[in-house]
Amino acid sequence: MTESNSEQLRSTQEKDAQQKNSQQRSSKKKLFACGFISALVAFGAINVMAIGSLTERTSGLSKETLSKSSEESSQEGTWSFWVARDYLMREKAPPVVMFGSSLIGSATFSADTQTTKNFRDCVVDRHAATLERDIKQQLGGRTEVYNASIPGSMASDAYLMSSALFKPDNKPQLVIIGVNPRDFIDNTVTAPADTEPFQFFSRYVSLGNLAKASFSDPFAYLDWTFHQYIPLKRMNAKLAEIASQISRIGQKPGEHPRTLVSHLNVKRSVMQVFLGGGKDIRKGEWLIPYPMPYGFQDNMPEYLNRYKNPKTALFPREKKFFNAFLAKLKDENIKVLVVNMPATYPNRSILPDTFWHDFKTYLSSTCTNYGADYIDLSDDFRFIITDYLDTVHLNASGGTRLFKIIAAKISSSPQLSAAALPQQVPAELRTNVQTSAVDNHWK
Repeated sequence: MTESNSEQLRSTQEKDAQQKNSQQRSSKKKLFACGFISALVAFGAINVMAIGSLTERTSGLSKETLSKSSEESSQEGTWSFWVARDYLMREKAPPVVMFGSSLIGSATFSADTQTTKNFRDCVVDRHAATLERDIKQQLGGRTEVYNASIPGSMASDAYLMSSALFKPDNKPQLVIIGVNPRDFIDNTVTAPADTEPFQFFSRYVSLGNLAKASFSDPFAYLDWTFHQYIPLKRMNAKLAEIASQISRIGQKPGEHPRTLVSHLNVKRSVMQVFLGGGKDIRKGEWLIPYPMPYGFQDNMPEYLNRYKNPKTALFPREKKFFNAFLAKLKDENIKVLVVNMPATYPNRSILPDTFWHDFKTYLSSTCTNYGADYIDLSDDFRFIITDYLDTVHLNASGGTRLFKIIAAKISSSPQLSAAALPQQVPAELRTNVQTSAVDNHWK
């Protein structure tokens, strides 16, 4: 074979090899594309089939939903579960509901031990007995006040809780909201979505335009979006709940999955009860004694940390939720009283005067914009050091003082009075209330 023929043969072989490689690459691309499309179709099909089992948001939070939960079967859950359960298990909504953090909780439970002359179980004793008594004394009629406070609750949590619990046929006439700077600027919380109430109630509520304000970074928002709209992502929580239910088969209601020791053997200090959290809350373990022992705790280091940066990115996010909360209540024709809760001077002094000016101006103007009543007790001289458990939480004496002021404010307004006693206050009494009300110009 001549040299030219050899070169021609090699050239032909190289071309054949290149053509073969090209065909193989093309075949692999087609195979990969087909595989990807098939996987995508399968993923979509599985998600479509799974949608039926993930209906929390469309069906909402209800008595039936809670009765099927693992928390109900074990009688153990978070504060959010217990508050939701107690509210929804009632035959009808209470006329008055109080929202807030442990500041409202400590004032209510502490004062109620004195009013009822008995201990209070923070899990199930949700009647605000002291405020009910004071409203009766002011207006002459009985009402029911429900204490929906949750330790660590933020402004965003109150919005979500009300959105999940209030239905057209199961809503109060009057909402009282206790607020404090911590509800807006807590430096130990990076975003509204970090809290336990948010994680519990957001499963049943559409966030809408508030979704982006709920998260501290776009990746957290993206992950939440996947969980909301891709059922397989949310299946993990469902499977965990199913596994929890299976583990409790044969277990009597109220028994703890790890130990069956008496609930009453659990000993906690008063402040641990007011501030405690977790997912293992049970009846009989979170008790406020009667009579309450007096003792003052210095919690300034805690609040120096919470308030170390008053210009936190959380503030504008919580403002959006608070605005949405008031707007929602106005749309539902629910009367509102916002109370800027009292605090001691050392606690208030952590935040600069400029913050307090802006904060009070914001609360006052926002309440005016949404037709809510507002009283500022943050630096009210009537609260003295012996009214406190620490620098912000009221004891029995302080709680009693607080609710007398709130009841007087309600009595001074015919709108608030009528809402507190729906269909119970005759027209002439409302007129008398309006003309004889105490002129309450709070400091």
